[in-house]
Amino acid sequence: MKVLLLWVISIHFVFPDILQGIAIQDSVITGRVLDEQTLDPVPGAHVYTEGMNNGTVTGEDGSFVILFYHGSNRLVFSHIGFRNSILELTNIEFDSTYTVYLAPVPIRNDDIIITAGRMNMRYSGIYSDTKTRAVEDHMRSVPGLDMVTRANFAKDPVIRGLRDSRVDVMIDGMRLTPACVDGMDPATAYIESDNLQAIEINRGQENQSLTSTAPGGSVNFAMARPLLNSGLSGSAETGYQAVSSQRSAAVSFMYGDETWAFRLSGTYRNAGDLQPGNGPRIPGSGLEKGNVYTAILYQPKENHRFNLRYIGDFAGEIGYPMLLMDTRRADAHIAGLEYYWANPTNLINSVTTNIYLNRVEHWMDDYGRDVGQRDVMRNMYMPMYGETTTAGFSTEFGASTGSHLMNLKFEAYSISAFADMLMEHTDPNIRDMYLVNVGDVSQRNGLMGTAYRYFTDNNWILGVNARAEIGFNRIREASAIATYQAEYPGLSSLEPIDIGYSFGISAEKRLTEKLSASARISDGKRLPGHLERYGYYIYQPLDGFFYYGNPGLRPERSSQAEFFITFGSEFSRVNGSTSVWYNRMENYIAGKRMDSNFKRYENMGMATLTGFEADLSVRLASKWSSGATFSFVYGNHNELNEPLPMIPPLKGSVSIQRESEIVSFESRFRWAAAQKRVAEQNSHETRTGGHTLWDVLARVHLTDYLTLQFGAENLLNTHYTDHLSVNSMPGAGRNIYGSIRVFF
Repeated sequence: MKVLLLWVISIHFVFPDILQGIAIQDSVITGRVLDEQTLDPVPGAHVYTEGMNNGTVTGEDGSFVILFYHGSNRLVFSHIGFRNSILELTNIEFDSTYTVYLAPVPIRNDDIIITAGRMNMRYSGIYSDTKTRAVEDHMRSVPGLDMVTRANFAKDPVIRGLRDSRVDVMIDGMRLTPACVDGMDPATAYIESDNLQAIEINRGQENQSLTSTAPGGSVNFAMARPLLNSGLSGSAETGYQAVSSQRSAAVSFMYGDETWAFRLSGTYRNAGDLQPGNGPRIPGSGLEKGNVYTAILYQPKENHRFNLRYIGDFAGEIGYPMLLMDTRRADAHIAGLEYYWANPTNLINSVTTNIYLNRVEHWMDDYGRDVGQRDVMRNMYMPMYGETTTAGFSTEFGASTGSHLMNLKFEAYSISAFADMLMEHTDPNIRDMYLVNVGDVSQRNGLMGTAYRYFTDNNWILGVNARAEIGFNRIREASAIATYQAEYPGLSSLEPIDIGYSFGISAEKRLTEKLSASARISDGKRLPGHLERYGYYIYQPLDGFFYYGNPGLRPERSSQAEFFITFGSEFSRVNGSTSVWYNRMENYIAGKRMDSNFKRYENMGMATLTGFEADLSVRLASKWSSGATFSFVYGNHNELNEPLPMIPPLKGSVSIQRESEIVSFESRFRWAAAQKRVAEQNSHETRTGGHTLWDVLARVHLTDYLTLQFGAENLLNTHYTDHLSVNSMPGAGRNIYGSIRVFF
């Protein structure tokens, strides 16, 4: 409580800093920030007017727009891992778009950058360079983003109460399709923190997501890239977490000369059973996995660059004690080639082309379970196998002239999936049964998206974006075709052609040099996913029902509105953002209860969601800062007149942090209110109570080549249940952790 009181008092004294000191404005300066060596855009770079306390942050494509004030002399550009660059403002030409190059420098603490919407989110610098922690741990502080939890492993994102097919999860812009029909292998399972450069989050139908019609938004994991002229360098880290007796190790090597560069890294983790707060360990909740990542960069000419990357992830013996089965083996191969062409013409800033191929295989069974005691499929073992192949091609153009910025993207991708299971009765006299869960199905989609922004002289930023998508569905396996023909005799075709779209407009007004307000509205249709169309006998652990698909589903429509405010800048004593949003969904796709065990995907009328997010940072002194996040979602299924299932409660965090070159530490409270609005008519959802968790984190730079990190999460060993946990599994208890990182 003392930490919370200190935070509130600090805000009271420094909040007036937001609105004071308005200078005389002249016009806007637009441009892009690029990596001098790779010519990559540099998102999240700080741009500020020297001496005027006026700043902004570059977008995902490296673009920036900043107000020019009379008396300004220089613009300063800075980013972690780059040398500062200066743009002199004498004889400035407002009709021109400036390109600024940042020179990279070797860095030891390569923090993971998290962006959400229009700003870098409040994020612990201590936590961000802990490479042996799972990638989901780095995402927990983003308001509006929650995670479905399953013991030690496999957490998938929930954005503003939406998940699965309503949220696009990508790796370097590449799409990846999980192979486990029971959802035990989300894309987050195949990413390790040591390979990660940034996590880019779009909440809702953001303008920046050119080829996503997902109503929830998207998460893109940007992988670490090798640097030219970097010489030979590397790092190694080993860590331990007491709450699951988890041992982990990560090692990486990088080399770069004038033309070539490569990066090679690997991570291994082995965990035992998870221990909840004030309780015994949960049997069968361990895991073992390894991950390898390699990237090769080739730059034959100054404005041409090729980047080839590969991720191999290999897991085995992953326990899911609250589910029916455990994963015995999961293999993922993720490969892509990117070609980047910088400044091909005076109008076009860049052309980025990607081609990729991803394959996932997943084996699971329940041989280690006592199937004679369970309520579902008693006395029957059910070994299952699943595989998916996702291939795609995309090309994106970025153009600018004067105060106009435009992006155009084309993409084509395909998903192929197959899954089956064997039902083996414990009575040898009963014959085994074979079932196809996903009957060799495919979806081939083509998309086009564009986004345009116009920056006026009177501090308005006007934007419009549009996306169109066409999808072709196909099912090949004979028994699956026969099953669906019998189930849906009235359908003229089991292979429909889908049309989806999204369209949005936005307006942002710079009210003062430190205060902006914006609004946006959007409308779109999402195409049904392959499991929603063709999955058969798919167990959904979140509500305990078996689902089967519906080839006759209509696209789901989402109409959204949002009001957004940002205040301060990265260089202000106070900065942050807040948003209020509303989402109205028609032809809502959900499982309709058929009996006590089965559901069928149907278009079930209308659903509405509304909520807010807030993020605030306060600089208390030169080395001290404090922050807070808040988020809330209210969801309702109008057709059933009951709450939507799996809606996160009101939750947030409060922290105070001291950062220095040698010793840094942080004290943080994470809290969640009780969630008593649960779905009971169409689902069996459990109410959960509120909780507050206290974390203490520390980092010590012993030398330029050695760093220690340690701390305790849930220090008071509180027993709690996250509302988005599968089958209400209790959360992790007191976790004493430590790691040591060596640079060379």
